[in-house]
Amino acid sequence: MALHYQISQDLLLAFPTPMLKAQMPGAEQVNPGLRELILQRERDDPGVLRSNVGGWHSRDDLLNWPGREIEALKGWITHGVQRLTETTYGGDARGLRFDLDGDAWANVLRDGGYNKLHNHIGCSWSGVYYVSLGERRADVPGNGQIEFLDPRFGVDAVELPGRPFGGSYVIDPEPGMLVIFPSWLYHYVNPFHGSGERITVAFNIRVRMLGQPQGPGQGPGQAPAPGPR
Repeated sequence: MALHYQISQDLLLAFPTPMLKAQMPGAEQVNPGLRELILQRERDDPGVLRSNVGGWHSRDDLLNWPGREIEALKGWITHGVQRLTETTYGGDARGLRFDLDGDAWANVLRDGGYNKLHNHIGCSWSGVYYVSLGERRADVPGNGQIEFLDPRFGVDAVELPGRPFGGSYVIDPEPGMLVIFPSWLYHYVNPFHGSGERITVAFNIRVRMLGQPQGPGQGPGQAPAPGPR
């Protein structure tokens, strides 16, 4: 069933790209400890090379790291993925039951570091949580921002007032922000220029249906916190 939204009696959005962007409650208590966990892991492990240019990329086992900060993060991810999955289900999602399987990793960027254009094929949802942004230089446009490309073929050839098609969607992050998006959506991170560390946690989640909605009054099924199986 193709995703679409009726925005008025005679206007609709066909083939929209669903995303979640929200500030997490209690992030100011979680982020300092999460930052220290990640920086300590960076000191102990050389990490891996993926889309990152410069900086440090942990192994993808972050959801198995010990600590209350990791448990809080898993809860935020689970809730966000549950909301998106229920929204895109295409029908009455009350009682929808599903299982989440996923992995996550930390990214640490310092001055000049960035992430190349990429996506995460083979998953359902991907996302990023912002732990710390460092001290960004205000005179650098797009400094450390994440950009998502319009996925529709040929839209860059359309000329309309306001140029609504073919551009990128830019998010200027803040500490404590969680962003979740379809895994097929291409994105990149602009170079970080400044002092300190830009620290994020990125993740991939796979959704597996356990059963169909059971009708009104059942309430949404509880999805377990994501983690490697």
